[in-house]
Amino acid sequence: MTKNQKAAAPMSGTYARTGLLWIVMVGGMFALAAWIHGDLDYRTALLLLGLCFVCELVDSGLGMGYGTILTPALLLLGYDAHDIVPTVLLSELLSGMSAAFFHNEIRNVDFAQGRDLLAAVILAAGSVAGVTAGVFLAVNLPRDVLNVGVGCVILLSGFLVVTLAHKIIDYRHWKMVLLAIVASFNKAVSGGGYGPLVTSGQLLSGVPTRASVGITSFAEACTCLIGVTLFLALGGWINLSLFLPLSAGALLSVPFSAFAVSRTNERVLSVAIGLLTIAMGFLTIFKSWK
Repeated sequence: MTKNQKAAAPMSGTYARTGLLWIVMVGGMFALAAWIHGDLDYRTALLLLGLCFVCELVDSGLGMGYGTILTPALLLLGYDAHDIVPTVLLSELLSGMSAAFFHNEIRNVDFAQGRDLLAAVILAAGSVAGVTAGVFLAVNLPRDVLNVGVGCVILLSGFLVVTLAHKIIDYRHWKMVLLAIVASFNKAVSGGGYGPLVTSGQLLSGVPTRASVGITSFAEACTCLIGVTLFLALGGWINLSLFLPLSAGALLSVPFSAFAVSRTNERVLSVAIGLLTIAMGFLTIFKSWK
């Protein structure tokens, strides 16, 4: 056994125990919260939990896909954008911070390292302007206009993921700030679109793949914190019947996705997410106009 293998063995055992404890804790908290709430439709809740588990599994493994896929899916299931966006933001705040923790635990990213931490801080700081503008727009737009707008943003995000997949650009801090502003605006308006832009931008700028995923999780959680705070301050609300299964499904998937990052073909899945996102954008716009 090599020196690296010897170092990895106890880390894998520790990670497995941490992951198991996490799953038991999240499952117990969801069961308790559902019992206290007392008005959940359990079939719907299990459907939402499973949907969020898959979306967060993709998101924590690729740094993209949770809100981008989940928001149009919830719209197609009949939920309203004014319920969806703040609820998705809050659930992703929890799952994003959790994903950053697990990515750091398994050494996909090292936030004790100056470069990784600096990149995360730059992205989080650049998100302040974009998410603020997006929240004010989302709160003041009529429901039908917002739903169509969400569809357009999602559609554009999908095109960007596909078209940027084969382009090479030089890394600059100011480009990351600009990217964070645009991506966080998308996030505040639609609940999605942040990860595809930020993760792709980092990958195409030369940031290591595993580090870019962990960095995106941390930065996106900070963006969600700002967005949720502004939504609530402006009179928004959190739909608990939606939030409980969303957060439980997302949190349960985090240990699995962080572990699977090293085995993921990011290029193929990124293009697949882009194509799926384009389709969901078209369907969302069609449903809003129907």
